[in-house]
Amino acid sequence: MRNIIEIENLTKTFGHVTGVDDISLNVRQGEFVTLLGPSGCGKSTLLRMIGGFEEPTKGRIVLDGQDVTHVPPNKRAVNMVFQDYALFPHLSVGKNVGYGLRVAGLPRLKVREKALEALALVGLEDRFDAAPHTLSGGQRQRVALARAIVRRPKVLLLDEPLSALDANLREQMQMELKALHTKMGLTFILVTHDQTEALTMSDRIVVMRGGKIVQMGSPVDLYERPATGYVAGFIGSTNQFRSSVLAGVTGPVVHCFGQSLSAPAGVRPGQQALFGFRPEKALVQFGEDVGGPDTLRGKVADSLYHGQSVRLMIDLGAGQVMVDLPMSGTAALPQIGQAVSLQVDSDKIMILADEVAA
Repeated sequence: MRNIIEIENLTKTFGHVTGVDDISLNVRQGEFVTLLGPSGCGKSTLLRMIGGFEEPTKGRIVLDGQDVTHVPPNKRAVNMVFQDYALFPHLSVGKNVGYGLRVAGLPRLKVREKALEALALVGLEDRFDAAPHTLSGGQRQRVALARAIVRRPKVLLLDEPLSALDANLREQMQMELKALHTKMGLTFILVTHDQTEALTMSDRIVVMRGGKIVQMGSPVDLYERPATGYVAGFIGSTNQFRSSVLAGVTGPVVHCFGQSLSAPAGVRPGQQALFGFRPEKALVQFGEDVGGPDTLRGKVADSLYHGQSVRLMIDLGAGQVMVDLPMSGTAALPQIGQAVSLQVDSDKIMILADEVAA
């Protein structure tokens, strides 16, 4: 599939501060890409440069084969959905959605027709004449989406559009956004700091830190094969430990808070690296003398009940790790101080450092 956006060595400085630092990125036609990272990492600045709302200090932005680096926002085939919706309070829903079409000079009946089509895509055609203040937060978000898609842009930019919604509505809107993307076939670029949004909706996630891209790939790639401890900790939860690789009786081993585990493939004795495993990857067994090789032994230090699962904090003596235990309706919660064994197979251990030191 062809690239709809090509970003080449893009940099943005604010005085002596670099907000975006020499980023290159291609986005394919019809792709749903999420820029993920903490506040201040440069993700919104990058999005605003793509939209034409920020001028790059250097670099180039190509949209569908055309260099738009210095083209104003209204001349680019992109639209942006802002965090605060930015609806006109004195205009009806329909007039908000059709505003850009009216400014472009389309006839009144054609504006109404297209606005109704866009509202139908987000399930709000029956609120055409309503005032924005009569709508719920989720409905206002849908109106902002309808306004952004009414002109069928080549790329839709979304700057933390769900951050103001409560948890249940946010989850519902995640599904609706993904469905809208599939239905329209447009290219979506979403900015968020929420890993759940990124994992749920994206074809590809771009993880940013300090104005740079740290890693990019599919949600499965980034969750199962994070390149660094930063990525592993930002996408999901991870038990991380630094260890030298030692020669064991049956092969190389690493030490997790003073206890031995078989080393993953790709390291050899004498090396040192940052390792980790996901909480759900450990096989949990209760009792003093259970478990075989590659078993960490400790006691339950704390538990957090999540309904379908419980997260246990396990004290290994020299440190703590977390594990997730699926819960059935009749299962009793583990007791604080209860002995537990955690089997962690070598293929569940990730090598997290950028480079493995010799």
